Amino acid sequence: MGFSPSSAFVTQSLRAASRRPSPSLYLCPTCSIRHFRSSRRSNSRAGPNPRLEAFGKIIRDEYAVVRDHYETPKHPIVLAHGLLGFDELRLAGPFLPGVQYWRGIKEALSMKGVEVITATVPPSASIEMRAEVLAETITSAARGREVNIVAHSMG
Repeated sequence: MGFSPSSAFVTQSLRAASRRPSPSLYLCPTCSIRHFRSSRRSNSRAGPNPRLEAFGKIIRDEYAVVRDHYETPKHPIVLAHGLLGFDELRLAGPFLPGVQYWRGIKEALSMKGVEVITATVPPSASIEMRAEVLAETITSAARGREVNIVAHSMG
């Protein structure tokens, strides 16, 4: 028999979770992506909790926030999916739209004027075979230009 928590326990847990302060990573009233902080000063907090200093050095990451402006790369970006990945997956044939592996990423980059090359490699082939197909895709699409590769997992 599996564990079945009482409704009182579940209710108490939900209330406790709702009272917890949200980390600043999730607080961005002016960002369109609400799970990331903005680099705007008005949204930045005073700093880390001073109680954390008791645990040692605080590591700060300047890339932890989503900036409001990024420079457009001069080279095309190649998106390479990972192991068992795909460029588009169609679960119901022509009846439903396909699921894009890089959903939203290609569109967001293209809107910023970035040339995006989506590479499709065999989902479960050897590393050598996947690398060979990726190289062929880049060679044919980039036509000798340098590229930036963004890969996920074994991409």
